[in-house]
Amino acid sequence: MFNAIYQFFGMILSFFSNITGGFYLFGLFLFALLIKILLLPLGIKQQKNSIKQAKIRPKEMAIRNKYRGRTDRKTQQDIQNEVMDLYTREGYSPTAGCLPLIIQMPVILILYTVIINPLKYICGWSADQIEIIAGALNLADKMKEFASRDIGLIHYLNSMSQSEVNFALSSANLSSESLSTIPDFTMGAFDLSMNPGWNILIIVPILTFVFQFLASKITRKFTFQPMQNDQATNSTMKVMDFVLPAMTTWIAFGVPAAIGIYWMFNNILGVLQTIILHKAMPLPTCTEEDIKAAEKELAGKTHKRKPAITNETKSNIRSLHYIDFDDEEVDADLGEYESIYDKKPEEREKAAERKEAVPEKQKKLFGKADMKDDK
Repeated sequence: MFNAIYQFFGMILSFFSNITGGFYLFGLFLFALLIKILLLPLGIKQQKNSIKQAKIRPKEMAIRNKYRGRTDRKTQQDIQNEVMDLYTREGYSPTAGCLPLIIQMPVILILYTVIINPLKYICGWSADQIEIIAGALNLADKMKEFASRDIGLIHYLNSMSQSEVNFALSSANLSSESLSTIPDFTMGAFDLSMNPGWNILIIVPILTFVFQFLASKITRKFTFQPMQNDQATNSTMKVMDFVLPAMTTWIAFGVPAAIGIYWMFNNILGVLQTIILHKAMPLPTCTEEDIKAAEKELAGKTHKRKPAITNETKSNIRSLHYIDFDDEEVDADLGEYESIYDKKPEEREKAAERKEAVPEKQKKLFGKADMKDDK
């Protein structure tokens, strides 16, 4: 299964190299462009996810403002829980932006295998044929210093006479035309099949660091960034701006230069894609008015409505002199009930004379005995 995948990628690289005049460098660029085009739907989805997060930023700010000035662990946990609940309600996924990067890693690994085994996966030579050619040219021991037997064999085939090469190819039942399928890894003084070291190829890892560092800065400018309220998190982000490019540079020293160049192409195309999507699908801004509106909405949702009085509440009332409501019942809406003590003394006397001091509803509720005592 994996051999079929490697051969498929090798066929694509070979095709791109051939249509660009056999130059492997240009073939790598077209290959990186193809990968970006195939992953474009994920980039669009990621941009839509960023727009969704930007739209809910006012609500997130309202939640954080509610706990402003409180830095204890429980409060921070409450903030985190409320923010995650907000993300769930709004259908936002904080991890959606990681998918393109996750997919890129298998592509890099496959590309690495194809690049260090070009005779097998690009030219289609079998392992036995490669072994026979190396034996015919007495190169079995000499190829150990290279990243792979394929790259070592290509290196020596380019330095030997045509008669020696034809003899070796005929031993493996291959014609001289098979040489035309071998990709050209050279670019002037550069041999992209070699690992960078303390030579001219050292420029590849250095440029890899520079391009990835700039790409992360530019991408952050044109994409929505999560809130970073504490200094420790901000410091971590600044450290990662250097750590990730440094890790990529370290890897670029141990693989063929073609891998580092592909990673540079990938960063350049990634920045262009980010800018284009930002122009086509701009992110909404978060204003103070939006935050104030979100705070009002949040206050309305968290406000506890006072329950209206019910028959059960009424049954708990023993007299006008002793009302044992609980906290919620004290604030409850008593409806049309009006206490006799709310009237002025003159009004109470007149009401008593007219026998209208207590409404019918209160008579049923408190009883006639209590009303006589109240008088």
